Amino acid sequence: MSKSLPPVKVKDPYTGKEVELVPIKVWVLAPRTRKGVKIGLFKSETGKFFRAKVPDDYPAP
Repeated sequence: MSKSLPPVKVKDPYTGKEVELVPIKVWVLAPRTRKGVKIGLFKSETGKFFRAKVPDDYPAP
């Protein structure tokens, strides 16, 4: 990815802290009949991966 994405404030489920992380990947999760939500893949400081909702105006491919 050539441009850097802005960080998002999310709650890390492994440490319980609210941290600002840049998502590794962002995609839209949408059922056929409704508006979807944007989901981001994040890496915790413990080294484990987790998914969390990102704001609707966040840039996604």
